[in-house]
Amino acid sequence: MEEKYTKVIAVGEEAINYLEDIKQDLEKNASFENIKVTKDVDKEFVRGLLDGIEVLYMLYDSSDKDICNITKAISFMAKERKVLCVGLDICLKENKEDLGVDKEFKLNKYNLNATIDMINIISEAMDEDTLIYVDLSDLKELFQGEGAVAYSVEEIELNQNPAELAKMLEEDFYKSEGELTLKKGLLLAECSQAAGDNTLIYLHQVINTLQDLNESNIDVVFSYNEKQQDKKTMKIAYLRN
Repeated sequence: MEEKYTKVIAVGEEAINYLEDIKQDLEKNASFENIKVTKDVDKEFVRGLLDGIEVLYMLYDSSDKDICNITKAISFMAKERKVLCVGLDICLKENKEDLGVDKEFKLNKYNLNATIDMINIISEAMDEDTLIYVDLSDLKELFQGEGAVAYSVEEIELNQNPAELAKMLEEDFYKSEGELTLKKGLLLAECSQAAGDNTLIYLHQVINTLQDLNESNIDVVFSYNEKQQDKKTMKIAYLRN
């Protein structure tokens, strides 16, 4: 993936320090921007920030009013430019102010690795070079729809029972504020080329089990990314509203 259509920005000193600690895990799939509270965030700056971007993740501390104002200005312009905008709030307190992001997740030490995996897997799943890729419209339908969004990430051996994996994905998740609507799901899988030819059958079994667990007609779209690694494991990100 030569062009990076995903950007991760940090607003404010604490978020900038946070991003510096995780940047090396994201740099293959994302570009970055640090914004200090003293920065004049005018329309021209934000336009340049969003040029060529399809998905934007913003790290911020929602307890700081100046940071909130900058975040709102960027998310407002993102809506105008039809850029998907996901908030990652490093403040543990409840955020009662609407910052205009499509969905907001609290970022902490418990979900940090899963969130990094989610960002990377989503970015690679949208790449047209991926064996089975997902369209941006599917991602927007999920994140811009009503209700909350939940996500989970698991790395498993390929002899893992699909029903057990489905249960893990359903139970070990993080979510944004609000209620889940059980309308849309994305199952994003990456696997070694050494895994064999039955992985797509396996994914369909997992999807069927997820639908049975929810007792709903949730529409699940999946992607499959084959990597040149000599290990028989699969990493799966499951997102649903």
